[in-house]
Amino acid sequence: MAAHGGGDPEKDGGVARTRDSTSRPLRLCPAPFASGRFRPPSRLVPFDPPGAGASAAPGVAVLVGVVSAVWAWFSRSIKGAAEPPDARHEDVAEMDPESPPRELELSALEAEKEPMAAAEAEPGTPPQAPPPHRDPSPAPEQRQGGEKNGLVMKIPPEEEEEAALGGTGVSGSPKFTGLGKEELLREAGTPLWARARLVLLVLFWAGWLGMLGAAAAIVAQAPRCQPLPAKAWWELGALYRAPPKAFGGDLKGVEKRLGYLKEKLQVGGLVLGPVAPQKSPEELIPPLKELDPALGTSQDFSALLQAAKDKGLKVILDLTPNPTGNRVWGDAANDPGVHQQVQAALSHWLKEDIAGIFLDGIEELPPSVVAEWRNLTEQQPSPSGVPRVLVAGTRLQEPWLLPQVPGGLRLLLGPFLQLLEPRADPESPSGAVSNLLNFLSFSNSSVGLGWSVGSPWEAWVSPKLRLQQLLLLWGLPGTPVLSYGDELGLQRPPENQQLPTMPWELIEEPKNGGNGSEPPELELCTALASLRAHERSLLLGEAQVVPAGPALAVLRRWDQSERFLLLLNPQDSTLRPFSGTRDPGVPQDPPLPASATLHYSTGPKAPGEQQVQLQELQVGPYQGLLLGFPYSPQ
Repeated sequence: MAAHGGGDPEKDGGVARTRDSTSRPLRLCPAPFASGRFRPPSRLVPFDPPGAGASAAPGVAVLVGVVSAVWAWFSRSIKGAAEPPDARHEDVAEMDPESPPRELELSALEAEKEPMAAAEAEPGTPPQAPPPHRDPSPAPEQRQGGEKNGLVMKIPPEEEEEAALGGTGVSGSPKFTGLGKEELLREAGTPLWARARLVLLVLFWAGWLGMLGAAAAIVAQAPRCQPLPAKAWWELGALYRAPPKAFGGDLKGVEKRLGYLKEKLQVGGLVLGPVAPQKSPEELIPPLKELDPALGTSQDFSALLQAAKDKGLKVILDLTPNPTGNRVWGDAANDPGVHQQVQAALSHWLKEDIAGIFLDGIEELPPSVVAEWRNLTEQQPSPSGVPRVLVAGTRLQEPWLLPQVPGGLRLLLGPFLQLLEPRADPESPSGAVSNLLNFLSFSNSSVGLGWSVGSPWEAWVSPKLRLQQLLLLWGLPGTPVLSYGDELGLQRPPENQQLPTMPWELIEEPKNGGNGSEPPELELCTALASLRAHERSLLLGEAQVVPAGPALAVLRRWDQSERFLLLLNPQDSTLRPFSGTRDPGVPQDPPLPASATLHYSTGPKAPGEQQVQLQELQVGPYQGLLLGFPYSPQ
């Protein structure tokens, strides 16, 4: 092509190229413009026509004319405020209906950010016109009282489609997008907004302080939780007396049964003994420092202690010299040589990881000797850090008749529940229990009582009262103490007879799917041991005798926990303990609700827990009930 020639346009990939007389590349425009087909672009592409003095070929001149006409048309459509609405609607109708919705901002800064299709101007090129304003609404400088910042023309998609199909066209209603930063700061500093902020700040802090004061008032008026008392480990779980030969055959047999004690009965300590050999006729007491070879070796004893420790059981060693006789110590009670033998045995066994010593018949011994043995036992904890205790046994039914031991005793075990047996004297079971509870609550007495229905060699209650007194054993404050077989109803042998072996088949047959069922004593001990471990009123609460006529009723309560009522009928006839009329003007002490939940019964009982009305409640002969009701502030 000649320098000033007018050849045909060059085409490359559907894009028409035009050249001026100096062969300088001109602007690119889409192929539809070159071919005569017009489709308005979705975005404006500014076009810089050649200078007036440039000469072009005839084809280029035609193309320049067409593009100039399109430029004029598109500029007119952009500045639609100067045209009538009908013309604007026609222009919108010719646009591609598939074009996406457009939001054109009127900010001058946004206009400067619009992409330009033109390249940078070369030196000597005439200056190009600024890009036209593309908002269909009037430009900011053309509006009367318009805002430069924040005014936007938004064309909703449905109106775009309507305009494309020849409808009435877009509404073009302006919408405010907010003030600029400088304008916001200027408005925020006005007196009106300053006062509004001050009022809101005062309201916020007033509301916050009001809620804080209300919360403090609620906390101040709420009832205080009673602090938990410090309890020793023997006060939180039951003890189990197990003669090794009768319970497991030997020490290895006892070790195999530790899981039953911990998992089934949830006991806290095992009272193991006697473990000494039989005494010779010449001796006053057995050789308490020695281990009976029939039970095993010292290694077997150490293995038993380790197995008990792994299961969370404490072992208390029974060093009672004559546990089967009516007199435990006999002529040896006041013998200084015997006292030294016992003290040497204590020092020997306390080197082992045991948690305490059990000695029965302390009422026969001088109180000063008992105090000396107690100090030796309790002065240091076990090697594993467990506090030790001297468990003192007595054959007296009234613990207040025991000679006063200097420094007191921490746990006393005896046949105290024999006071509840039917008697010819006028004292009722309620009076006997009241005396025992008063002894426990006496301010100068630090002794704790251990409740039991018998020793391994002797039953302390009659068989007809056995179940209800087992219920009382788990329900009274103190330490429940079971002798082997108590949970199975095992009968004790006559005096000076060999102990029967533990009937393990009564436990294993129901567990292995046999036809037999668990003995009622085992069912009671299992249920009450679990309930006592989870209920603070039974574990920590105070006990108070409730008037119930000839029946025995003991209320256990602690702070705001559920209350429990032990109700026992020691007679052979049915009783209605709360059926009597009561003067409504006289407050009941302690207060009882109209109804309660039946947790356990030693007699016939429907499955599951059931509600009972206290005034209509009937207790069968020798039956025991455990009732519960929630705390009430009244």
